Amino acid sequence: MVSVLYRYNWTSFSVVTSPVAGAAEFVSSLETLEANSKGKNRPSSDSLEVLSTVHISDMANVTAALSELRGTDTRVFLLHCSSKQSYDIIDAASKLGLMEKEYQWILTRSCIPIGEYAPKAFTVGMLGISFSYEIDAMRKFVRQGMLVWLNALANLEKKPALLVNRTIPPDFTCDSPHTSYWRDGEVIYRELLNTNVTDEEEISFNQNGTLTRTELFVMNLQWHDATKARKRWVQVGQWKRDGLTMDDITWPGESSMPPIGRPKRGFLRVATLNEKPYVIYRQPEEDNTCGEKGLPCWIYPTRDKDSKVPLSNVTEKRCCVGLTMDLLKIFSQELNFDFHIKEVEDGKWGGLSKRWNGLVNALLSDEADIVMTSIKINPERSTAIRFSVPYLETGIKIIVALRAGAISPTAFLEPYDYASWALILIFSVHATGTAILIFEWLSPDGLNRGLTPMREHRFSLFRSFWLIWAMLFSTSVQTDQPKGIASRFLANIWALFALVFLASYTANLAAFMITKEEYYDLSGIQDYRLQNPRSMNPPFKYATIPNGSTEANIRANHKDMYRYMQEYNQPDVDEGIEALKAEKIQAFIYDSSVLEYYASRDPKCRLVTVGNRYAMTGYGVAFPPDYQNPWIRKINKVILKLQSNGELDRLQKFWLAGACDMKKEKGVSNRTLGILNFTSAFILLGSGVLLGLIILIFEHSYFIFGRKHLRKIDKCGCCALVSLSMGKSLQLKQCVDEAISKYTKNRCKDPVCETQIWKLRHQLDMALLKIENLSNFMSGPRRPQLQIKPSASQESYDQMSETRDKRPNGTRRMLTCSHTADVNHIGFRGDSRSGSTNGGGGNFGGHDGSRGTSGAPRLKATSVAPAPPPR
Repeated sequence: MVSVLYRYNWTSFSVVTSPVAGAAEFVSSLETLEANSKGKNRPSSDSLEVLSTVHISDMANVTAALSELRGTDTRVFLLHCSSKQSYDIIDAASKLGLMEKEYQWILTRSCIPIGEYAPKAFTVGMLGISFSYEIDAMRKFVRQGMLVWLNALANLEKKPALLVNRTIPPDFTCDSPHTSYWRDGEVIYRELLNTNVTDEEEISFNQNGTLTRTELFVMNLQWHDATKARKRWVQVGQWKRDGLTMDDITWPGESSMPPIGRPKRGFLRVATLNEKPYVIYRQPEEDNTCGEKGLPCWIYPTRDKDSKVPLSNVTEKRCCVGLTMDLLKIFSQELNFDFHIKEVEDGKWGGLSKRWNGLVNALLSDEADIVMTSIKINPERSTAIRFSVPYLETGIKIIVALRAGAISPTAFLEPYDYASWALILIFSVHATGTAILIFEWLSPDGLNRGLTPMREHRFSLFRSFWLIWAMLFSTSVQTDQPKGIASRFLANIWALFALVFLASYTANLAAFMITKEEYYDLSGIQDYRLQNPRSMNPPFKYATIPNGSTEANIRANHKDMYRYMQEYNQPDVDEGIEALKAEKIQAFIYDSSVLEYYASRDPKCRLVTVGNRYAMTGYGVAFPPDYQNPWIRKINKVILKLQSNGELDRLQKFWLAGACDMKKEKGVSNRTLGILNFTSAFILLGSGVLLGLIILIFEHSYFIFGRKHLRKIDKCGCCALVSLSMGKSLQLKQCVDEAISKYTKNRCKDPVCETQIWKLRHQLDMALLKIENLSNFMSGPRRPQLQIKPSASQESYDQMSETRDKRPNGTRRMLTCSHTADVNHIGFRGDSRSGSTNGGGGNFGGHDGSRGTSGAPRLKATSVAPAPPPR
């Protein structure tokens, strides 16, 4: 029977059985053959498909049982029943129109009535599978059966071990009221399978109990003669182990060709509506075709932006692609139909106001046979139209836009908490710097408790802090180093601490120097921001698409939300997404699968779906409200087939998956770093500049107002230990330099005035020298005297020559008078061997070796013979 099906390409068929012996085994065998024909290594052309199975349990309701087959795609029927029951079944099928020329019936041997001629209800062209049933053939089969049975018992007698504890006679008969299982009969059954005997031919069995060699006949119901008064069964083929051979056949309706085994190609009008990724409109190619991926469709090119009403009744050709378009192509191939796709005129999904509109109205007004797009199944629509089984689950979900949150001004501080920063930057830095100064102050190699002159070792508290900060941030700047062993050791320990600090700080800094991504993390449709949007300032704005399933659900279950969002509703999904990105609304509510598609394929990955799905349902193919519509069952069967073989999962992954990560977390960003990522660093830099300006103002305030007061307090030079610059500013030299600076900026430009000033300075210099000579004369033995001579040059004063004199205490004193037209310096030195120094050696601002630049005459100091001591 299967060989006949394959021969004429009748791979799709239905099975009809009645309460007869072997009916269940017949159906089970066909289902097994169907499953085996769909193996991985089998070509698709060999795939068998049982379209439906009808078991007539009550012969009084044959017509009702067979009516399930009317209007289906079944064109080939396999019938297994008794010969008596076949009269009623064929008669009922004839009344239902299932015996026309496009239908082919194939009967098993038990269905064919015994007799020379066929009943009247049987139509010409029917096929039957038979075998020899004459008396001689029956005798042959009985004889062969007895031979097999006797040989099996003889072989079993030679194996007594198999009969231990076995009860060979069964404890029931064929007339027993309840069928029992003969467990000990398995031994005999296995022996029968392994028995080979030879009668007129070799007899052996397959493991399923069937003969390895058998012969069957293909019978065809034909007219007995040209008068066409009677019909009889004629053998037209023979099946043996080596295959099937066929002769001429009379086909149903006396056609010259066999039935094609499937219905004629149908035609369906398809209504659709654009929605990514289910239906996407594209322009045709240059040759005005849509290629392999697209389907030609006719749309309204221009619509009103708000109402979506077409501005013209003329449609234009486009190419439709998308998930539902791929499904439509599969339906067309599987169910053998052509189609015409047209966009619904009013551009609406189908809502009920006073009457249905959109896609639902297209089905009710007979403008379309099916709807193929992302139309959602809901109870309200299901009362007006019919749906297929869902091909994709969906629900209501919320999409929001990511907002680049302002980076924290303290982002550079976030690797450590504030307590750690206080311990590091306030306590550790200053405590270590102070400790280094103390160690240096006490160290004999360092400041030696102030005994080491500052000219030999320039180190102070601020310079210690400068060293600590420079080591902490590994900056390449000039610093003064400590000389004491303890202070140097402590500085190295600080360097090790700075290395650990910088390593951990740098490792964690990248996580905080990014722009934090923020979004409204709504929990779902019950979120307080949706239920009570006016509680926020400004009010929380959200929207959906009018006349859709989402709006209908919100209108029925959340009336306050429905009324509030009317002001912000968007005409379509694209407009809603643009409004979301432009922050005109803060959330958009719509079908979850569509929103997930937009979020996964957003160019900048700035969209994210939030909350749980609400009102779970699915997308389906929509049909007119006709419960006898055969296309519903056909398409349902194809959808279930696509779900079982994984084709629907493949289509979903292809169309719905995108490059963006759907599992976003707040504050996590994988985008290219921009200026905002370094906002805190720029804030730090700007704060540093501002703080530097404040310090500069304090510095000027100190020199103008605070220094004169501090000079009175600092009698022992402690300020120099804190800051050398501060200590220097309190010394005489600094005061003289300032006076010179002031004089230089405010000197007289008149030559006569300048001459008078020069004379006064000259007199002052002579008076000072005279006072010094008198002081030396009165305090000790006769000293060398200085004689002042004006030089011939009028450009500048040169530094006066040294006159040395050993005092009783062994120290040396040198008087230097350096004078120019702008400046008059007087300096005392404690040691003539050293150069120009500061601080503790007693130098009060002398500029050794300086030379004037004005035109004033130059004075020279020369040594004269000492005066005789007084008597």
